[in-house]
Amino acid sequence: MIDEARLLNGPEDRRRALLLLLLMGLVLFGAGLGLRDPWPADEPRFALIAKEMVESGQWLFPMRGGEIYPDKPPMFMWGIALGYLLTGSIKVAFLLPSLLAGLLTILLVWDTGRRLWNPATGFMAGLLLLFTVQFTLQAKTAQIDALATAFITLGLYGFLRFLLCEGGWRWYWLGWFAAGLGIITKGVGLLALLILIPAVWTHREQIRAASWADWLKGLAGPLFMLLAIGLWLVPMLSAVAQS
Repeated sequence: MIDEARLLNGPEDRRRALLLLLLMGLVLFGAGLGLRDPWPADEPRFALIAKEMVESGQWLFPMRGGEIYPDKPPMFMWGIALGYLLTGSIKVAFLLPSLLAGLLTILLVWDTGRRLWNPATGFMAGLLLLFTVQFTLQAKTAQIDALATAFITLGLYGFLRFLLCEGGWRWYWLGWFAAGLGIITKGVGLLALLILIPAVWTHREQIRAASWADWLKGLAGPLFMLLAIGLWLVPMLSAVAQS
């Protein structure tokens, strides 16, 4: 049994609990890393696109066999390509984005539970997520879902820090920025913004009392989302204009 009281003793115990979670995640997600080839249907396609990015130097337009691949934005393939540059092994690189995304998601869930309730709740939430079959399967395969989940969770984390933990406007802007990253990953990053709908009701008094400066800061949120999208869109449009 987990001694919840011990998890509440101090910063050192909280760090140990987090390290334990991440270590378990690394063992589960990383088991077999580098020992298998990409499996159909999606993994060989993404691995090939990333490998072609590195070999051709063409990173803005995902290509497969010399033809443009228009089905998905390039964020996930960029992750594989960076892993390929660092490791030189496509067998290792094609699984790295999902593995790192899984660890990031566990970290965010742990910290959210810790801040909203207590360290024991954060630890148990992270542990429950770690042993959720579908989540662990996605973190062990080269599909876009794990990375998209990480960005959506990051967006929710930013908004929750802003709405419930009095973290300041930077967390609100982080939520929008993460949503933008989710959009250029799979297009579903907008899901993180749904948390703002109930927030209109739960924070209605704060909204009524908001100053003009607060309104301007709030309206700046979508600009941070556009900034994230622009990390790919602007260079891509520039390259098209010069072609």
